Amino acid sequence: MIKVNENKKPSVKIIKHYIKDLSFENPQSINENNQENNNNNNLSQNMSFIHSSYENNFFSVVIKFDCECSSKKNGNKLFVLELDYFGFFKIIDNNTYSQAVLTKKGAKLILPFVKSIIKDITNKGGSTPISIEEVDFDLIKG
Repeated sequence: MIKVNENKKPSVKIIKHYIKDLSFENPQSINENNQENNNNNNLSQNMSFIHSSYENNFFSVVIKFDCECSSKKNGNKLFVLELDYFGFFKIIDNNTYSQAVLTKKGAKLILPFVKSIIKDITNKGGSTPISIEEVDFDLIKG
């Protein structure tokens, strides 16, 4: 019999995580603010992952997220968002993992926090909330 709801023993544990750097700029004037829907604008997003190894089975992952939105009508910049989110982890089993596997495991654990921050800060910054789509972690190379 296969147990479908059985939890696997985690191989990585979060020790701490936090915002390392956050910048949000909304250069719109009060007359421009909220007149344009972000769904009709140019939106560019970039996410990268930086892995660092430490002694005694510890490692860190920094998720760097950059997003810029500009108007299709006049090219005016509507907002710029830059977020560096840090996660510090411990490998809790005795297996050996590649850097790419550890980066994936760490990023998967802290990505929900990154998504929440981005959605919240864009909403509170006078913009339509930006939601990050699912991330294909198989694109991370070792």
